Amino acid sequence: MSVAYARQSEWAAPQLYHLSAARLNHFIQALKEDYTVIGPVAKGKEFVFAPIKDAAELVLAYPTTLLPPKKTLHLPFEDLFAFHEDQQIDETAMEQRPQIIFGIHPCDVHAILILDKAYTAEYPDPYYIAKRRNTLLVALNCTAPGENCFCQSLGTGPELKEGYDLLLTDLGQGYLIEIGSPRGQELVQAMDLTPAPRVAMVEKQKVLENARRKFQKKLNTQGLHDLLEENFRHPIWEELMHDCLACGSCTMVCPTCFCYNVVDKIDLNLKSGKRQREWDSCMLLEYAQVALGHNFRKDRDARVKQRIYHKLAYYEPQFGTLGCVGCGRCIRTCIKKIDITDVISRLRGE
Repeated sequence: MSVAYARQSEWAAPQLYHLSAARLNHFIQALKEDYTVIGPVAKGKEFVFAPIKDAAELVLAYPTTLLPPKKTLHLPFEDLFAFHEDQQIDETAMEQRPQIIFGIHPCDVHAILILDKAYTAEYPDPYYIAKRRNTLLVALNCTAPGENCFCQSLGTGPELKEGYDLLLTDLGQGYLIEIGSPRGQELVQAMDLTPAPRVAMVEKQKVLENARRKFQKKLNTQGLHDLLEENFRHPIWEELMHDCLACGSCTMVCPTCFCYNVVDKIDLNLKSGKRQREWDSCMLLEYAQVALGHNFRKDRDARVKQRIYHKLAYYEPQFGTLGCVGCGRCIRTCIKKIDITDVISRLRGE
């Protein structure tokens, strides 16, 4: 992998640290001196990842954000270059101020690890790689899963074991900090934090065990690939064809979806323009349409199947992991309340 960052599986530091709740704001303000800090903030009754202007904005007791933090690495809309009638090309600068995604949940960290494989393997994406190299992940173990979360079934939560630079666990009166990379070690050394005793790991496991008991949804992954292969013509797909509105909301909020379209936008003067890429969705009618108007997935049942089969069957042979991390965003966002865990349960005859 060409992305220059350390995974916990490659490096680990034994030292633990304690961050009191009272010092959290000071910690954030100190990080902001050298980094753009992006974290969960309130947006009405929901939460979004956004640049932190003031540490008081940060809300770590959040269930799940509307959009995943993927949006900071793979932008919903991104200018690639500008062009002019004199054939001049203005490349978009890829360098940016180093950033920290603070308070990212385990499921979203796992999603970024999947995107790392998608964007750095066979066809490396320079725009993603530039941002990824410049990004540190300060993760937060999940202690209060939402009603649509099922990360426990996929091994992507509530506890994180790899992929982070720093890992926080809320122990009530403060946070246990674990170090997952040399860059994380550098952050801690600059903050003059109090070392935490090893017994704090016992408290951490008690908190996480309590979180595991709160999950309301689950997805049985046993024999999942064979189950889907055997039920390609199951009647449920026709039923979902009539339910699904093909709005694409489920894919737009998915932390592991990586498809995009590239469009040229011409200025009104017809003398200049820009090439832009934007998120795309296999749930949209135009996605599989080719020259002369033929559409390989004209019917909605084909698009519903593509989404579910891609996440639960097609990802694994390509990337060595399922394409779903159990964040539950697709369930919460769907206007018709189509639930991927319910679909699998029904295919099993449950």
